Amino acid sequence: DVGEMISESEVLLRRLLHEDIKLTTDYGRNLPQVRADRGQLDTAVMNLVVNARDAIRSHGGGTIRIRTARVNQDEARNLGYPTAQGDQAMIEVSDDGPGIPPEVLDKIFDPFFTTKPVGEGTGLGLATVYGIVKQSEGWIAVASKPGEGAAFRIFLPVHTPPAEEAHAAPPVAAA
Repeated sequence: DVGEMISESEVLLRRLLHEDIKLTTDYGRNLPQVRADRGQLDTAVMNLVVNARDAIRSHGGGTIRIRTARVNQDEARNLGYPTAQGDQAMIEVSDDGPGIPPEVLDKIFDPFFTTKPVGEGTGLGLATVYGIVKQSEGWIAVASKPGEGAAFRIFLPVHTPPAEEAHAAPPVAAA
């Protein structure tokens, strides 16, 4: 349950931020379950929040927003997942920072790529996020305009758990 996961991580995520950065959350309704490793998804969201924090700190503070939603196929395609099939669970981490320069946008998920000064970043945060999303059979999209912040959207296929044995037909007694 992505909403529950974010809710439970919120206290930790707030500790990663500084007083000049506000964290807001927006939980959608009718949130679906997904089939993914919870610890890895927590790591992915934390990496996105840390990147957003670093981006907006360089501009004197701002707001990071985490939004969860259930989106249908057309909504997912409009939000950056061009080959979406069916409903998706979406986790969006956005900020009101400086945005991502267009000339580096196609490199941000490359291992060891960083725009941070030497000694301040390994370039593994977004590469790790990308790997976690792909391992979970998901998609990650980025929307950014210089001066208008960035939004990272993780899309994960909706998982419908198999019916529990308690709901199976009772056995028929032999005569």
